[in-house]
Amino acid sequence: MKSKKSSAREYLLANGEMGVISTALSLTVSFVSAISVLGMPSEIYMHGTMFLYQIIAWIIGLTLSALVFMPKFRELNYTSIFEYLEKRFDRTVRLCVSFLFTIYMVIYMAIVLYAPALALSQTTGLNIWLSVISIGVICTFYSSIGGIKAIIWTDVLQFTFILVGLLPATIQGLIQLGGLKQTFLIASRDGRIEFDNVNFDPRTRHTVWTLIIGCSFNILAEYSFNQALVQRYLCVRSVRAARQVILINGIGIIIFILLLSLTGLVIYAFYANCDPYTAGFVSSSDQLFPYFVMEVLSNTVGLRGIFLACIFSASLSTISSGLNSLAAVFIEDVYQGLMRRRLNDEQLGRVSKIYSAILGAVVILLSFAVSYLGSVLNAALSLGGVFAGPIMGVFFLGFFFPRVQRRSALVGLLSGLGLQLWIFLGAQMTKNRGQSGRLPLSVTNCSKFNTTTLPLASMTTISYANE
Repeated sequence: MKSKKSSAREYLLANGEMGVISTALSLTVSFVSAISVLGMPSEIYMHGTMFLYQIIAWIIGLTLSALVFMPKFRELNYTSIFEYLEKRFDRTVRLCVSFLFTIYMVIYMAIVLYAPALALSQTTGLNIWLSVISIGVICTFYSSIGGIKAIIWTDVLQFTFILVGLLPATIQGLIQLGGLKQTFLIASRDGRIEFDNVNFDPRTRHTVWTLIIGCSFNILAEYSFNQALVQRYLCVRSVRAARQVILINGIGIIIFILLLSLTGLVIYAFYANCDPYTAGFVSSSDQLFPYFVMEVLSNTVGLRGIFLACIFSASLSTISSGLNSLAAVFIEDVYQGLMRRRLNDEQLGRVSKIYSAILGAVVILLSFAVSYLGSVLNAALSLGGVFAGPIMGVFFLGFFFPRVQRRSALVGLLSGLGLQLWIFLGAQMTKNRGQSGRLPLSVTNCSKFNTTTLPLASMTTISYANE
């Protein structure tokens, strides 16, 4: 796992020698975090299948990224994508955008680290903070020692764990329900199968317009202007190879979306007449998937452990990518850009490893604060919009508006950030007053169910659903 060379380019970009399939699988699992694995089934359970319209958004966003922005960054060949902003505007713009990206990634990684630890606490009763520290230390170790090569090859293994870990509970649920047809009949009867919401009311949770248009911009921002993902494009040999990476990644993402959505429908059909959330068996909707796994796999040795491996893998892949990308940002934008330190490539490689280790410790410490955030999944997704939107806007100005200069770019960045923060904070403060969009749930037959007891004392909501 340890990188044979100590150069910064090999540590951060693998010298552009990685294969297409391994890089594509790494890109896929970097985006499929533990938050997605725990949150998407509960989203389908609570709000129905409108969420599947995001598949169209994925196709649009990935196509634009592959045809327009990825070739541009391949041509520039900067280790840090924010170096472009200094060439186009000035160092101040570069450092401001780099700082925003760093803040966003550190917060997001702390949330992603906390999610699987919560799942472990739910299913085994082990101390949640012991889990946080263990996962964080393991991830920091292989990320800081091995660099991007170790991360990519570990991600390939984790892709298998995630895919295999999702299947046993879903398959067993289908068997107990009587198959796919019965599952869809129950879900359709209770309004979970929905694809016709074209409402223009911005308070509506999911509509065709918000999912296709909004998610398209979100995906475009992540796949075109997120350092962690753009680094993958530079790890392969050519533009053609990078496009193949994006294509295979897109197929993988769609497979995961469909599988997680099916899991959500299976969980709903299984509990159609006894909703664990309404009945008080779980305290938040994000606990539904682990609760379901505990129930349907209660008599099967080892399969619950596979589910835990799935959750851990989803978390590790996202955090490791984040640590490596922030090491690249620190070396290029701060250490050499701001501090003007000039070291040879081997020295920069050592600095990258040290910084990755320090950053991993910071993420572990910050994850302790995440437990006080309450509903953190919506917060995590919203934070992506708060930071990714203004960052994408600055790059758009640089690429498509040649007359715009540094002052205008800074004003646009700060005003966009302020507006997004205002919307985000307003949404958090008023979320219980709006239209949650949660579909009806039933507890009519709860007396017929044998309930499963989970250690709920330390649970914290990380759900897609506003509760």
